[in-house]
Amino acid sequence: MTLLALLLAGILLVACTATPAEPAQSEPRRNQLTVDEILALEDDGATRPTVSSTPEGTEPSDGLPTEESLPAETAPPPATPASDSEADLVPSIDEALIFVEPQQVRQGSSFLIAVDSAAAGAASVAFAGEFFSFVREGDRLFTILPIEANATPGPLSFVIAVADRQGRPVLQHEATIEVLPANWIIEVVEIDATNARLLDPEVIAEDLAVRSEVQQSKTPERLWDGFFRTPTAGVITSTFGVQRSYNNATPTDYHTGMDQAGALGELVVAPNDGIVAWVGETERRGRGVIIDHGGGVFTTYWHLSSFRVEPGAPIARGATLGRIGNTGLSTGPHLHWEIVIHGVPVDPLPWIRQAEVPDPLATFNPATAINAPQLPTELTPTDPDPSENEQSQTTSTATTG
Repeated sequence: MTLLALLLAGILLVACTATPAEPAQSEPRRNQLTVDEILALEDDGATRPTVSSTPEGTEPSDGLPTEESLPAETAPPPATPASDSEADLVPSIDEALIFVEPQQVRQGSSFLIAVDSAAAGAASVAFAGEFFSFVREGDRLFTILPIEANATPGPLSFVIAVADRQGRPVLQHEATIEVLPANWIIEVVEIDATNARLLDPEVIAEDLAVRSEVQQSKTPERLWDGFFRTPTAGVITSTFGVQRSYNNATPTDYHTGMDQAGALGELVVAPNDGIVAWVGETERRGRGVIIDHGGGVFTTYWHLSSFRVEPGAPIARGATLGRIGNTGLSTGPHLHWEIVIHGVPVDPLPWIRQAEVPDPLATFNPATAINAPQLPTELTPTDPDPSENEQSQTTSTATTG
């Protein structure tokens, strides 16, 4: 299926599943009227046929019918056109601005796409062979997308589509980011006979199937806020993205999360708000917890000795999840935890740094929008229009002479 076909199929799916226009209880629309409201104003102000107050079957004393007694015309009067001031209040999809931040993304990192428009009803993106819907917050639609740790460095293109409030596709824009190499290091992991099943394809497949089913779900709202705290106090012993060489063999995979050391029984807490999506155990990773933070963002915690949460329960930042353990195929007590976006693990480090975590509420300069109008090359903000200079000089000469 081509990228355009995937995109059109995606935007029609969003149109079919998107909620209708915001109910009356939603937040104010900042002095903007919908088309339906403007039509209602026009109907109220239109001239309607008058109805006679004379009882049916009677005539005035002079025996001649009056205009009021004539039957009303069945055709409605022509609608009064909306005034310029009323038309200006209708939000236009043409004013939508699309932002991609950052536009250079390191392997294993994530980036934000935002569409700012009061008139947009839904948005989607065709990216890496998949289709992703945007989350709405106020006049902004956004999504956060992952770059795989071993993604090919270089330009990476995707297509953004926006629909109006009636679900009709009205805007499409192709964008490109630059994927930068991370230059991952190689980490040698010694596997003894006890942990040999760590590399068993059946064990790997069972673990992956459990996690994928949970982490591919779509919660259409953001539950988290701000940067993520570290879930335990132990030092970092292994970082994301390092290429794993088992017993000095050629690397076959990479470390999909971050390891933190800790003694058996040390607390593990939630790094941000969310909902407990899964609690259980796999042979490879032992006891674990998965939290859904909304908008396709998940965190996972493994090798726990115990857990203290139940699936479906809301959880707040700093609340206890469980305790550090050595369950599963593990070489010692530690916590392995991950940040997963739309099913793809990404580097947790930017998410625990306030200055680097993707911010869906960030204020962007309209001039940096990827679809912002471009100034002609001969005119820049610091170079005024030559005709204006001539006008100024002419006026100056006339007033000083």
